[in-house]
Amino acid sequence: MHLFYQPDLDLGRHSLNEEESRHCLQVLRHQAGDQVHVTNGKGMIAKVEIISTDRKECCFDTIATEIVAKKPFYQHLAIAPTKQTERMEWFVEKACELGVDEISFIKTKNTERPKLKLDRLEKKTISALKQSKGGYKTILNPLIAFDAFIQNTPDDPRYIAAVQPGLPHLITCLIPQTRQIILVGPEGDFASPELENALKKGYQPISLGEKILRTETAGIMSAIAVNLIHHY
Repeated sequence: MHLFYQPDLDLGRHSLNEEESRHCLQVLRHQAGDQVHVTNGKGMIAKVEIISTDRKECCFDTIATEIVAKKPFYQHLAIAPTKQTERMEWFVEKACELGVDEISFIKTKNTERPKLKLDRLEKKTISALKQSKGGYKTILNPLIAFDAFIQNTPDDPRYIAAVQPGLPHLITCLIPQTRQIILVGPEGDFASPELENALKKGYQPISLGEKILRTETAGIMSAIAVNLIHHY
């Protein structure tokens, strides 16, 4: 099915924005009378019928709606942004497809990118939502200082990936059916004081394997580990 995104669907909005309308009408060539699906990214998916074909605002009538059940677990991944924008865009897209519920960007001592714009990354979350048809759009949080982040995280199971010998692998530590927070540092790893502060806040140090991974690869490895313990 073709799935489109309208965040105000649950508030009675019966039209797509200009970008979604263009994709629906000009790219996919839908016409009045065609039936497609629309999601608000918050669990609602509606079957709708197109009633107008204005390329700037595709209007529709709702035929039926369904609510996608929430998963029994929640993955919050906090990661240091990479210097290359395209690498971070790739990570966000794939993490969203893998079902990561929330992504926070953390500024550490070794973070390569001191500022981060979310507009292009938000588009990746929407693209991944429509691709995976999961019903829930990944939440993106703006760049925040590492210490500020660990000060305000809830008392969920918390893990921090570290490049140290002898640490247990993440997949052996994860607790199924829970909310979990996983910290992934920059290339160059977390600074020693950062790791110490995280441990004081209840974060468990874990390994993501014997090899040293790129930041975005480590993030994807974390997402895969969470999926593995819940689906196999």
